[in-house]
Amino acid sequence: MKLETVSNIEIAPDDSLLVVGLEGGGSPSYQYVYRAAAGVYWDNIAGAFKLGMKNDKRFAHWFAHLSEVLEDEMNVQLHVGGQTAWTNVPNDVRSEIELSNDRL
Repeated sequence: MKLETVSNIEIAPDDSLLVVGLEGGGSPSYQYVYRAAAGVYWDNIAGAFKLGMKNDKRFAHWFAHLSEVLEDEMNVQLHVGGQTAWTNVPNDVRSEIELSNDRL
């Protein structure tokens, strides 16, 4: 399993969740994650996984979903650590994401 340490998690102005700046730089194969038909996409310009949640603001749920999809489909495990930046993420959502990441 490949470990990707996340450098930034962002809630974009359109309420999509971006998992940005993977320390491993990402992989060209990440563009194929959409084939899982799980609502997860790779934004090559941003260098980020993107989830459009259609007004469903359960961000921690969607982060856990992203983690599961990446493990199942791409053999990639995300790691959120002390160096992870949080952009436009409320503290309660951050705590939920950190807890869900610890359980994975």
